[in-house]
Amino acid sequence: MKRKLCAAFCIFASASIITACGTSFEADESTVYVTKQGNVIGADIEDFNEEYYDEEELKAYITESVENYVSSNGDGSIELQKFETESSDDGIMAHLYLNYATYIDYALFNDVTFFAGTIPQAGEEGYEFNQDFIGVEEGSPKESMDVQNLLEDEDVKAVMIGEETVVKIDGTIQCVSDGNVDVLGKNLVRVHYDRENPDAQPGCILYK
Repeated sequence: MKRKLCAAFCIFASASIITACGTSFEADESTVYVTKQGNVIGADIEDFNEEYYDEEELKAYITESVENYVSSNGDGSIELQKFETESSDDGIMAHLYLNYATYIDYALFNDVTFFAGTIPQAGEEGYEFNQDFIGVEEGSPKESMDVQNLLEDEDVKAVMIGEETVVKIDGTIQCVSDGNVDVLGKNLVRVHYDRENPDAQPGCILYK
């Protein structure tokens, strides 16, 4: 879905919303937010080209896409939280927030590689932590580290994502995969991923 939306409008803006789970979520650009409850909130904040796209048609397309997914995957699998546009001197910005019941719903709806859960769950789904990792302290990247002890810590969780996006975590980041994740803060990173590169690996974030 996100790739389809990006064909209609491209990134840059700011917005805020109170989500269904009661969490105040603010994003300065398109962001994937993994909440403590285990659901996922996707914020698409894009430059809307009114010359080529009609707002009502776009909203109808989004609504239909959500309804089609829900009809196949169950009530509550995705909820449309917000869609609106606002005008500025720079043009028209579109703000779309979708609430996903699980990371699986996000992955399926957006057609991306995505996992959010415990280390044992990641192993059961075939994920391997064989990339090089950079430690994170106080929201800043440090030096390379061996993650074996973290992988054995039952309090550690993982996010694996194959998408060019910002990711916000409801927790404190311990380390990230080297080369494809930029640390922006204690709970915020930017993931780099080239879908056209068959050798591209998903960004990995380990956190507590």
